[in-house]
Amino acid sequence: MDRIPADQWWIYAFVIGFGLASLLVVMKLVKPGSGFGPFNLRAVGMVLVATFATVVTLWTGDASASMAILGAVAGYLFGLKDQL
Repeated sequence: MDRIPADQWWIYAFVIGFGLASLLVVMKLVKPGSGFGPFNLRAVGMVLVATFATVVTLWTGDASASMAILGAVAGYLFGLKDQL
């Protein structure tokens, strides 16, 4: 892999910044004292995987592997049944 092209650094910064901002919003929605339950874990997982898949797609220029990873994790996270 090569370095990030000088004229495209802002795209990577925007994607990573948006992912971090989304992660902070998800963390802020966790109620104090309620703990970090399975629903919050799914939300954090989706934010992290979506951000990672987007950065990998931008870096490599090939969306097929990133979409496969994103689809597999999304299917896993949304396919879980609650054990309450």
